[in-house]
Amino acid sequence: MERRLELDGWKTGIKFSACHMLLRHDKCSRLHGHSYCIHLRIHGSMNRDNMLIDFGEIKKALRHFADDLDHMTLIPTDNKDISISIDENDVTVSVNMAGKRYMFPTSDVKYLPIPTTTVEEMSKYLLFRLIDEFEFKDNITKIELGIDEGLGQGAWASQEMRSE
Repeated sequence: MERRLELDGWKTGIKFSACHMLLRHDKCSRLHGHSYCIHLRIHGSMNRDNMLIDFGEIKKALRHFADDLDHMTLIPTDNKDISISIDENDVTVSVNMAGKRYMFPTSDVKYLPIPTTTVEEMSKYLLFRLIDEFEFKDNITKIELGIDEGLGQGAWASQEMRSE
C-alpha cells in the first residue's frame, strides 16, 4: 500500500528569508526579498519500523538547506542565455544585469547553479540537492519538494525514485 508523509514548512518552521531579482521580469528584476518556506511530500511503503522515513532526520536536512539560504542574496549562475556578469573579490560581489550594477558583501551572497531564482527553479534545485545529500532507503518511491515565497504561492518539483 502506498503511503505519503508531508511536512508543511510554515508549521514546522522550515523557512528562510532571502533577496533576489528575476532577470527577465519588468517589476521583479528589481532587488527584492521574500519569506520562503520549504514543503516536502515523500511517497513509498512502510519500512520495518512502520514508518516511511524518520521525521527528525528529514527535517534536520531541510532546516540545513533553509539555514544555508537564510538572509542571503541569491544569485543564479547557470544563466548562459541572459546578459549577466559577476565579479567577485574577498570583500565584494559585483553583479551587472540589464543595465544595473549591484554590489554586495561577499559573505552575503549565495550562488545557485540555476538559470534564475524563481521558486520553480529553486524547488527543483533543492529537490535534487536533497536527493544527492540525503540517504533515502529503497521504500521511497517519489519525492516532491515545494517552496513558497509567501503564504499561498509557491512551486513544486517532483522526482520518481527507485521502485520496489
